[in-house]
Amino acid sequence: MADERDLDLSQNLFFLAGALSRELSYQADEAFASVGLSSSHALLLLLIHRDPGVQPGALANKLHLKPSTITRLVQKLERRELVEKESQGRATAISCTGKGIRMAERISEQWQELLQGKQEELGERYVSVLSEMISKALDTMENS
Repeated sequence: MADERDLDLSQNLFFLAGALSRELSYQADEAFASVGLSSSHALLLLLIHRDPGVQPGALANKLHLKPSTITRLVQKLERRELVEKESQGRATAISCTGKGIRMAERISEQWQELLQGKQEELGERYVSVLSEMISKALDTMENS
């Protein structure tokens, strides 16, 4: 059994993925603090804006989240009057309000600035390859 003092965290996928996630989430949350939303809420609002009438299940799939988490996130956006839900039979459609549309347009610009800053910091190709690798890993893990 290896001694804990010899644990090489630079080769530990679980530690590295968590550390990267925390750092990127912190930076994204800082970027969206000016609009009073977390990065999760900002991204969700942007997705709803780009796909009016989207169903919660589709959002859960896109964001790799549980439907109950989407429900909780959408409720906060509803309280802020940024989105509204409409029942369509057994399904629920989510769309942006006028206020939500204006906020989503602002958020879209901020996401682009955030991504551009990360590309300048790490290199455009590096960000592209890393994003592709993470996406493929997520798909593989979810489908196994």
